[in-house]
Amino acid sequence: MIRFLLAFLFLFSFHFHVFSQGSEIYQGGIHIPVGRDSSKYIRIAMVQQFWLRSIENNPGTVDASGNLAEHSTDIGSRRTRVTIYSQISPRFLVYAQFGTNNQTFINGGAPGQGAKKPQLFFHDAWTEFAVVPERDYFTKEANPFSLSLGAGLHSWSGISRLGSPSIGSFLTLDLPVFNFPNVERTDQFGRQYGIYAKGMAGPVHYRLHINKPFVDQRIGEITAERASNIATDRWAIGGYAAYQFLEKEAILSPFRAGSYVGTKRVFNIGTGFYHHPEASGTSSNSGNITDFNPYDQTVWAIDAFLDHPFGNQRMALTAYSVLYNYDYGPNYFRTVGIMNLDSRLADASVSLAGYGNAEPLLGTGQIWMTQFGLLLPPNWLASLGKFQPFVQTEYKDLDYLNETFTNLDVGLNWFIEGQVAKLTLQYGTRPIFREQNNQRIQTDTKGQWTLQIQLAI
Repeated sequence: MIRFLLAFLFLFSFHFHVFSQGSEIYQGGIHIPVGRDSSKYIRIAMVQQFWLRSIENNPGTVDASGNLAEHSTDIGSRRTRVTIYSQISPRFLVYAQFGTNNQTFINGGAPGQGAKKPQLFFHDAWTEFAVVPERDYFTKEANPFSLSLGAGLHSWSGISRLGSPSIGSFLTLDLPVFNFPNVERTDQFGRQYGIYAKGMAGPVHYRLHINKPFVDQRIGEITAERASNIATDRWAIGGYAAYQFLEKEAILSPFRAGSYVGTKRVFNIGTGFYHHPEASGTSSNSGNITDFNPYDQTVWAIDAFLDHPFGNQRMALTAYSVLYNYDYGPNYFRTVGIMNLDSRLADASVSLAGYGNAEPLLGTGQIWMTQFGLLLPPNWLASLGKFQPFVQTEYKDLDYLNETFTNLDVGLNWFIEGQVAKLTLQYGTRPIFREQNNQRIQTDTKGQWTLQIQLAI
């Protein structure tokens, strides 16, 4: 742990001369005009996030040599993304994002390559047509109602603000992941193919979609008592709407900022939903696992977001709270371990969620998450940038588990030059659940230190 903190202090001694959101001089990516009309352009942006971690492992975890390991350290790539989009006409938008995720020294590579040569793939690939533009072409005044229609592999998915997060402007270190209720099952890193509508109706931002989810079936998880994904070709519908009380946020892209670093006054209250018919199932016939009792997958959420500067010292308060209700069939339950260094199947008597840093993710039940961040006065070590301590709590009440539990994360953002030149240090807890006497109960709590280095152009 001492070596980990010394590495953190060593990195603090550098000052990166790049620009970002939250800075007066960063304009957001590379802007290439097309022709003489300034409304026609191609924009390119890139973001990289690297993690240094000190992990208190779940019971029974082994290292790369096969020895029991109570503790692990590593460095890896959480995300490397490139975004390209263009408006060669004020009415048309073409958008693409590609990159890699979750490469460590032991896993995350291409099939057959172990940790090496991670797969480069498209996260987003969609096109859009403005039926009713946000601004009148002749007067340039804002229209009270706007509507755009689009199609492709898209992120206009709704449910909550975090359903389409901006990866370069999180308040905390990372996403809680349950904000993508179908992550890597019937979606592709939060995206599905479909058709969407989005726009503004006065102060209300809205988005609606009809998607064709990816087919996913988890036969090994399905029992008479526990539902999991079954194959279906049914379409899914969903949407999200937010009333914007203060400044309006840009809706060119679907991605919402986690913190504006004191540059914007925003207060929104929103609600969203997602419904996929007969996407889960149980089975009482283990000899014929295709004999399913189907259930719909439905989730709704309500959330509130505040980001507001105050005081003469240019401080800012950022707060976000969201309540999710998942109904995916009886005892639907999932676990996750971000960049997990031990991917063996779980022994429920040792650790129900699995080994490494795996933990309960989501399931039929409720999850309530709240975040707070405070941007400190810039005259505190102003030459080094801005600092923002934060805290996040997650309360989960999942039907599959016999106890509720709470996760706690605390950390500090150092904005060297706004959002895309920053360091984040975070400590987070996670529960250890075991099966004992036919009960799934929490028996311990483990922790993890993570230092993130984020740079972008």
